[in-house]
Amino acid sequence: METKANYLVIGGFVLGVLALAFVFVFWMTNLAGGGKRYYIVFDGSVAGLTTGSSVGFNGIKVGEVQSLQLDPADARKVQVLISVHADTPVRQNSHANMQSLGLTGGTGIQISAGTPDSPFLVATADNPIPVIPADRGGGQGLFDAAPAVMNNANALLLRLNDLVAENQDSIHKTLTNVETVTTMLAERKDDIAQTITDVQDGAKSFKDLSGKLQVSLGDNLDGLTRTAKDSLQEFGNFMREGRRAAATLNRVLEKLEANPRSFLLGGSQVPEYTPRN
Repeated sequence: METKANYLVIGGFVLGVLALAFVFVFWMTNLAGGGKRYYIVFDGSVAGLTTGSSVGFNGIKVGEVQSLQLDPADARKVQVLISVHADTPVRQNSHANMQSLGLTGGTGIQISAGTPDSPFLVATADNPIPVIPADRGGGQGLFDAAPAVMNNANALLLRLNDLVAENQDSIHKTLTNVETVTTMLAERKDDIAQTITDVQDGAKSFKDLSGKLQVSLGDNLDGLTRTAKDSLQEFGNFMREGRRAAATLNRVLEKLEANPRSFLLGGSQVPEYTPRN
């Protein structure tokens, strides 16, 4: 009986351990791991992405990468399994892409929110792990582009080096000329300073002269105005006298034309002589 009892105890203990293991795995998968799992299929390299990489939703960390594997149907694609919090609102039109986390922060995955009118992306019997579409080229362009950028930078440096080598003499002459001009300016700095001072003095003198002329014109303006007014008045009197003289002369000419003898001899017309008998 004791042997059977020991077997029962051992069997119960094993079953209890298995149950606890199952609960632990369930907790790790559904609670600690986020409660929801999704696949993201990237068309290309996912360099920099590793197990445990951060998964964000609109910039907020909501989970992590659980595993990475090649797509069995197409080795050019990579299947990334992620787990996120149970309350993460992943919708059917949400998209995922890879995103650099900084110079030393590695690479993570960002999921877009989608539109509010789109249904949530949920597991089904035929698709127990839903697939979040990846943006076109989402697995490329982060680290794959780095070698191309470095190659372009190296090519640019080589071309710049060749350009400097080809124009070394011209660059040397240009630097020599610049040095010569700088030396000459340094030697003539006193003359240049004196020239600048003379220009400043000339400008000041011109300003003072302008001020004096303005004051002088202001003082004599009233006198000039009065003189001009008096001259205009005298000219007006002269014109009036001229008009009166012209009118008088016109009357004299009219009388002379009408009766020259009477006008010249004065009085009435001289009676005609008649001889006596």
